[in-house]
Amino acid sequence: MIDTTIITIGASIIGLFFTIIGFFLKRLLSDLKDVIQETGKNKGKIELVQQQQMNDTKRMEAMTQLELKVLSENVSELTKNVNILVISLAKKGIET
Repeated sequence: MIDTTIITIGASIIGLFFTIIGFFLKRLLSDLKDVIQETGKNKGKIELVQQQQMNDTKRMEAMTQLELKVLSENVSELTKNVNILVISLAKKGIET
């Protein structure tokens, strides 16, 4: 009778330990699954931000090229006007 009581108590304690270990393993696996999902979401967000930065850089590069082209055209036009002015002043200087 004492032997069966000890075996019953031991089995109950072992069952309780297995239940506790099972509970914590279930929580651990659930948390691990959540972390993996969040990591995937964060990776996607990071890739989206990187793509937006690349697009912004390309757009800024295109705008800079356009502005340089317009500036170059303006400088070219200004150079022509200065040459015409210098030639006109030179002609007036020669005529007087």
